[in-house]
Amino acid sequence: MRYLQEKVLIIIPCYNEEQRLNFQPFQLAPSNFFFLFVNDGSTDGTSALIRPRCSSNIHLYDLSQNQGKAEAVRQGFIQAKSLPFYHELDWVGYWDADLATPLSEIQQFLRYQEYFAPTAQAIFGSRIKRLGSRIIRNARRHFLGRLFATVVSNMFGLESYDTQCGAKLFRKELVDTISHEAFISKWAFDVEIILRLKGIEIVEYPLSYWEDVKGSKLNVAKTALRILGDLRKIRKQYKS
Repeated sequence: MRYLQEKVLIIIPCYNEEQRLNFQPFQLAPSNFFFLFVNDGSTDGTSALIRPRCSSNIHLYDLSQNQGKAEAVRQGFIQAKSLPFYHELDWVGYWDADLATPLSEIQQFLRYQEYFAPTAQAIFGSRIKRLGSRIIRNARRHFLGRLFATVVSNMFGLESYDTQCGAKLFRKELVDTISHEAFISKWAFDVEIILRLKGIEIVEYPLSYWEDVKGSKLNVAKTALRILGDLRKIRKQYKS
């Protein structure tokens, strides 16, 4: 069971998460899991909440001003390379701070990859509601998510069921490929990551548990037109 020993760094982008951030799961995580919180220019006490809880496994990187989730994740990948244990890592990924996907799923990601897709270099969580799973999603957001997935599939020919799930792992060797330049979109950067990894084997792991957490900063309906515009820019950029 190789996956039990693999070392994983999870980037946690944070923006005004003082009231929602539950630290206990991070502190109780296995010793081979490391966390890098990227405080995305929060205006509340997010940084003050995290800093005293830093340890050999929990780290904080502050951005001076808010740059959006995409850039916070990218800066996390860049900053990861300066951590003293970076050379020991097997995987680097990112996870939503609200833990809609619980940290217990990290082991399941690795187990799934080892047994079902041993040559895959990236593992994406996928919120597929099925017998035996517990996927609790707001009906409106679920509908908009499926609409988005259909648009992405038609525009880019991607077979991903759920590009936007905020739980993803990558082999450490892919960090530079993912983070070498800024993303076009603040919201659809996951699509850009897939396009940057063209030719790399990616597998989707059907999550056992995922639950909507109140307080999301993104209003999908209000930003739908902007996201559609971003997708057009992405298609133009990556086709060229």
